[in-house]
Amino acid sequence: MGSRTKIKTKKPMSLSLETIRIRHQVREWTQSGRKHWDIHRNLWNPFVLFDATRLVIKNAGSAGLDGESIQSLKGKEWEVAQSLSEELRQKKFSPHPVKRVFIPKRDKSLRPLGIPSVRDRIVQRALVLLLEPIYEQKFLDFSYGFRPKRRAVDCVAKVAESVYRHRHVLEADIEKFFDKVNHQKLLKFMGREVVDSRTLKLIGEYLRVGFIEPGKPWQRAQEGTPQGGPLSPLLANIYLHYALDERFNEVFGKSERVKIFRYADDFVVVAASKTDLDFAERLLRVWIKEADLNLKESKTRRIDMTNRARSHESKFDFLGFKIHLRSYEDNPNRFWIARQPSERSRRELKLRIREKVQPYLSLKAATLLLQQIWLGWCEYFRYSNANRVFYREADSVRKLAWRYLKENLGAPIIPFHIEGSLC
Repeated sequence: MGSRTKIKTKKPMSLSLETIRIRHQVREWTQSGRKHWDIHRNLWNPFVLFDATRLVIKNAGSAGLDGESIQSLKGKEWEVAQSLSEELRQKKFSPHPVKRVFIPKRDKSLRPLGIPSVRDRIVQRALVLLLEPIYEQKFLDFSYGFRPKRRAVDCVAKVAESVYRHRHVLEADIEKFFDKVNHQKLLKFMGREVVDSRTLKLIGEYLRVGFIEPGKPWQRAQEGTPQGGPLSPLLANIYLHYALDERFNEVFGKSERVKIFRYADDFVVVAASKTDLDFAERLLRVWIKEADLNLKESKTRRIDMTNRARSHESKFDFLGFKIHLRSYEDNPNRFWIARQPSERSRRELKLRIREKVQPYLSLKAATLLLQQIWLGWCEYFRYSNANRVFYREADSVRKLAWRYLKENLGAPIIPFHIEGSLC
């Protein structure tokens, strides 16, 4: 396979001038300390809903319970925006229950995923367009998940850089976070900036609208922010900002001895000493409890990354990377902090190839798909100290591709090309 496959990256969609103007105005009002009482008035602006419709179409996805598909919106963006604008203006709009499906997690358990109707997704996306300029000014620098222009690899790089000077680490995960968010506390947190009762009422309806699982009746949502809608990630960040980030910043913000890095409900705390980490962990557990949440003990552990304590356990995984101690070649008694694809990420690469490349695919389609999977994996993990890992994985993926295609397609195999510039 001689031709090279380029990674298709989603280019940011340009918004209409009216939406840009509104977002800029919201940003300026937030900077001046003004509370927001007119979000709902901007929500029914047809231009905001038009841009939200285009963003929903670009993001694709499945149909909700009403069966309306993304494809049915194409070419009707302005018509849909005007229709939703009238419903919102005349107080006739109300959210629909979401379709709940379950997807497998890494630990083989099932994660509930809510699929809202297409029109609910549009209104949620419009809310994000209006709320994002407010909260992006409030969120702190150590928060990375679900935020514009903040990548997971940037968060991992900051963690690795900080661990070099803060060798005592707490790796933590909040148990079933998206299912356990307290609705009343979330709306109370939002009320610190948004005093528009209509907007808060609509968000409350989205939180409580409930879901329908296959073969089961409608169930009301008592807590949680159902994953799958455009609004859920922003609401999750707002909740953890006030429940955790702000409180951490009040205590440790001016100190260089303890730092935190959070990506959604996963976070890492690094400290200069064991005593500092003890103090930080005690406070964190109190704050998490007060937010009606719990740490997942099976994924929460402390790691001693000091040189004298170096062992097989002097490592931890974060956002797909393994962060560990590596000795200098010229001095085996000195160590630095390295990051590379974790063993789980390497296993999942091979598993994804086995799942995606099916016998019904043509030879050309199968080999192109293999290239895309490999290049996507390389693009994410290229920001690491992992040349040897890349060469080993390139070789194993190539062998897997040859064997799999030969066994399932019974065709002569064209050499599987690995993009050298990414390795």
